[in-house]
Amino acid sequence: MAGDRDQAIATAIGRLASADNVPVRLEHVCRAGAAALGVAGVSLCTIGDLGLGEPVYATDAVSERAIELEITVGTGPGMQALRNGNVVMSADLDSSTSLHQWPALVPMLSALGVCAVFAFPLTAGEITVGVLELYRAGPGALPMAAMADGQLFADYAMALLLDSDYWRPGSDVEDVLAGTLPEQWRRVNLATCVIAAQLGIGATQAYQRLRAYAFTVDCQLRQVADAVLEGCIELTP
Repeated sequence: MAGDRDQAIATAIGRLASADNVPVRLEHVCRAGAAALGVAGVSLCTIGDLGLGEPVYATDAVSERAIELEITVGTGPGMQALRNGNVVMSADLDSSTSLHQWPALVPMLSALGVCAVFAFPLTAGEITVGVLELYRAGPGALPMAAMADGQLFADYAMALLLDSDYWRPGSDVEDVLAGTLPEQWRRVNLATCVIAAQLGIGATQAYQRLRAYAFTVDCQLRQVADAVLEGCIELTP
């Protein structure tokens, strides 16, 4: 039965890539997952050089903003899954448990219309390199079959990242990541370097300052990064 589901998921992912006339990419895993699992949106991020996630793809604007908020605040289901390598679920973000775990994040996600979140880590042995996160517009747990399929979609994403030959001989990481969000996030990394040089601090501290500023002014992290690079914002010690 597991083999049948694995094959069905592989077929769904491959069909999307064929329709786009491109090799299978991470965006196809996310889009196929959103359709198969009946969720409002899906995002995927990989762990960055500074320890938190960096967005790779999101199926829609709400999902893109949701994962960016998690990274900005530094906490949430996805960030927790990155840290501990376990599936993290919140079937109802308005529950006392979720509010207690992520008091700063939950109101922000609720304002986006996100009511439930399910985070599946991308793991290789003991190492976690990313997370596939599902969002629902209403509260409620995923059915057991959807939970199992969610892990399969995460496994396919992991295979794309670690084994290029898994899909197509001669493909590489650049092929896998093509057409996604990394260029926007590279500007965040560049802005972090600028802040580090301006303040004479380490990159990790500079990244914390950038995220704190974005959180304080309720602005997207990438917008703040662009403002830093354009000289419109200069953080002080």
